[in-house]
Amino acid sequence: MERVKFDTKFTALTAGVLIVLVLQATGLLHGINEWVNLKLPLVDTPLMNFLTAFGGDLFLIPVIGLSFYFDWRSGKVSPKTLAFVLSAIMGLAAVGALKFLFAEPRPIPYGSGIGAYAFPSGHTFRAAIIASYATDRWKKLAPLAWIYAVGIALTRLFLHVHWLGDVLFSLLFAPWLYLLLKSLLGGKFQ
Repeated sequence: MERVKFDTKFTALTAGVLIVLVLQATGLLHGINEWVNLKLPLVDTPLMNFLTAFGGDLFLIPVIGLSFYFDWRSGKVSPKTLAFVLSAIMGLAAVGALKFLFAEPRPIPYGSGIGAYAFPSGHTFRAAIIASYATDRWKKLAPLAWIYAVGIALTRLFLHVHWLGDVLFSLLFAPWLYLLLKSLLGGKFQ
C-alpha cells in the first residue's frame, strides 16, 4: 500500500479546523462573533434569501447528479466524484452532530429542531464542498467556485442566521474532509 504524503494545504486545513473547533468549544469566539454580527447590517431581502438558497440541498442534489452524469459519459465514477458525494453525506452528518453537540443559538431565531442551532453552517458547508469538488475537477473554475462558497457564507452572515465562527468552520471543514476522503480513496492531496 502506497503511503500518502500529507501536504501543507491539508496540514493547514487540519490546523484551521482544529483551531476554530477549540475556539468554539472554549467560548473564545463569542466576542468576535458578536462584534461581527453587530457591525453587519441585516439584509433580509428576497434577493438575499434567493441567493442563500444556493447553499441548500435543492442546489447540492442537482450538482451531485451532474457530477455522476459527467462521469457516466466517461464510463466510470471517478475517485473525485466518489469523494465529493461521500464527503457531502458524511460532512452533513457531522454538521448535524456538531449542531446538536454545541447547541449554539443563532443570532436571530431561525429554523426548528436541530436547524435552530448555529454552529456550524450547513449552507456554507454545502457550498464549500461543491467548491472543493469543482476546484479539483475543473481547476480553471476554482476562483468562481470559491467566490460562490464565500458568497453563500456572506449571505448567512447578512441574514444574521449564523455567526462568523459558524461559516469559517464550514469553509475550512468541507475542503479538509474532501481532501481526506479523496486520499483515502486512492487520490492525492492537491
